[in-house]
Amino acid sequence: MAEAAEQLGLAATRASVAMGARVEGIDLARDGGADVITELRELLLEHHLLVLPDQVLTALELEAFGRRWGDLLTHPATKHRDTDHVQFIGSKAAKQFTFFRGVHPFGGGWHSDMTWHPTPPIITGLHAQRLPSTGGDTAFANQHLAYESLSEDLQERIADKKAFHTGKVFGPDVEDSVHPVVRTHDETGREALYVNGNFTKYILDMPEDESELLLFRLLAHCTRPEFVYRHHWELNDLVLWDNRSVMHYAIRDYDETRIMHRIVVKGGKPS
Repeated sequence: MAEAAEQLGLAATRASVAMGARVEGIDLARDGGADVITELRELLLEHHLLVLPDQVLTALELEAFGRRWGDLLTHPATKHRDTDHVQFIGSKAAKQFTFFRGVHPFGGGWHSDMTWHPTPPIITGLHAQRLPSTGGDTAFANQHLAYESLSEDLQERIADKKAFHTGKVFGPDVEDSVHPVVRTHDETGREALYVNGNFTKYILDMPEDESELLLFRLLAHCTRPEFVYRHHWELNDLVLWDNRSVMHYAIRDYDETRIMHRIVVKGGKPS
């Protein structure tokens, strides 16, 4: 894989011990061919997250890049004026701080994108358009590491459990779904925790109090610092990550405008 990347002019370096790689030597406005996508896909499977700096892309160019990975989903919250398949995320936070079981502003809280969807996205791409002078980082947590570091007893306890996810925060007509608590990655076969504080409401076939305690325990565990990579954004950064193995948290510690464009690639039903 290193040889293939070198032939394409790509240079990949680890972003952190927990996860992530920074990939340089690529201009997606010009170099979006099949060989590049194949190599990026391999790197994503290995590192779970890719940072592609200095990508000057319009919303339509970002959409075209996303379609090289698969079909794109739309989001019920906001859409870009030029295309429904790129989400416009603009915010001016007032230094709002949240906890994972409480009410949160849009984008806040640890989550994997759209887990309320029956076929939630396998890949998210977030492209930095405008950034505050300070703050506005995004934290990412490796859920393979989170699962693999659980005790064997707890792994056995959750092995066949399923959880209820809801997206009603985005409107009354948004779907609800049931997914495994432990998700098996359909390309690598690795297992990952697949619950989050924003959309996972309870674990099925358990008394309410037991479900609450178990979910609280899992949510407290899955974002431990040793599983986390924190990305400090630069203008025109494009960050891709694997929603099958990664959760993220948009840190709302700024009071200036922050604008992102987002694409999400449709997946299959989690198993």
